[in-house]
Amino acid sequence: MFSSVWDTLKKGIDKIRGNPQLLYTVLVAILIVGAFVFMAERFVSIANDAQERLVNVRVGALQDAFVTFAGDRIADTPYLNEKIQDILATNETIKDFTVLTKEMNATASSSSQSPYTVIASGNLGGPITPDGEADFLYMLATSDPSHSVTIELKENGERFFKTARAITDANGTVVGVVMTKQTLSQADQAIEQTITNSMILLTGILIVIMLLFLRFSKVIDYMALYQKLKEVDQLKDDFISMASHELRSPLTVIRGYAEFIKESKELLPETQRYVSMIDTAAKGLDALIADILDVSRMEQGRMSFALAPMNPNALVSEIVQSFEIPAHDKGLAISSEATAIPPETTINVDTDRLKQVLVNLVGNAVKYTVHGEIKVTQTIEKGMVSIRVSDTGLGMTAEERERLFEKFYRIKTEETKDIRGTGLGLWITAKIVKEMSGTLTVESIKGVGSHFIVSFPVVV
Repeated sequence: MFSSVWDTLKKGIDKIRGNPQLLYTVLVAILIVGAFVFMAERFVSIANDAQERLVNVRVGALQDAFVTFAGDRIADTPYLNEKIQDILATNETIKDFTVLTKEMNATASSSSQSPYTVIASGNLGGPITPDGEADFLYMLATSDPSHSVTIELKENGERFFKTARAITDANGTVVGVVMTKQTLSQADQAIEQTITNSMILLTGILIVIMLLFLRFSKVIDYMALYQKLKEVDQLKDDFISMASHELRSPLTVIRGYAEFIKESKELLPETQRYVSMIDTAAKGLDALIADILDVSRMEQGRMSFALAPMNPNALVSEIVQSFEIPAHDKGLAISSEATAIPPETTINVDTDRLKQVLVNLVGNAVKYTVHGEIKVTQTIEKGMVSIRVSDTGLGMTAEERERLFEKFYRIKTEETKDIRGTGLGLWITAKIVKEMSGTLTVESIKGVGSHFIVSFPVVV
């Protein structure tokens, strides 16, 4: 058991040594606990001093008030007892209130009898015997009749204050001494309860600190793991970027030779078909590599944009014309409004990136439309130029639209199972549009078709 505890402790020490943040946390915890203990001790000390001063001031005031009339009525025991009972009834901490006189030339050792006579006392129902401190207090009180004197005592572990004040008559002659006994048990109990509560609170603080310490330790482990994952992710991005660039070189060669072979007049029709299939596959692979490179650049924040004012009419017409053959091969009609936007109206975009966006949207429209038409229209409304790519294709449900712009998301239905794609095109398109301060929205009804709307602010 001890070896297991020692091993655990050693691992903890080694972990703290290897992580300065944990060491700082331990030091802060020690400082917090030390400050708490110091403040608790200071509080107890101040509370004790304040309580003692309060008791002394209160008893001194009571004795001052009592001696003002006791000197003239020192022989009126019933009257003095009545006043003493009134005082005791309103002051719970006063346990005894006694008026004494001392026989002249008498000492405690000269006789077995006490030299003191009790004139009045709060202890009406029992014997009254002055205690051993009477001589000392009597002497102090009579030596300075104008002030009260106090001494601290302990009985059975309980603290008491005994206070004495001389009683003088009208001529200033000492005719007796009033002695009181005040308990501090209530104050001590309150302070003890405060200390107990403080210890409970301190224990709770220590538990919280330990939990935070363990949590912080886990966070540091997560930070180290995150750093490793970040490094692995960076290696992955670097590898993808390098591999994509390296793949483009042989693809360029393959496409070049495919184009060269296709121009040969000596090829048989079947061979020409094979070459066309090779060229189509190479184009698809080239597009996939381009998408992967764009994803890598976006995630690393390295995609650049050369924004400049331009009118989109010519670009829209160019894109639509480039898809006329693929659309007609599927029996689809494709058209655009070439002059929908006035020539003087411009938007601030990167022309190449906008072309990439429109190629993706129009290409998807052709890809996912079985019959009908694709139409590209442009409008100006509320200071925004909107390019709308509409089709009469498969359409989408509301749930499919919500996930449409997620990375690698593709709609998987019986109609789309034979359509090739990576699920990156629309994600890249949405990112590009956002980077150029535009918006990309979609409207679609399942089985009716889809409308993709790209909007950019008009340059003023």
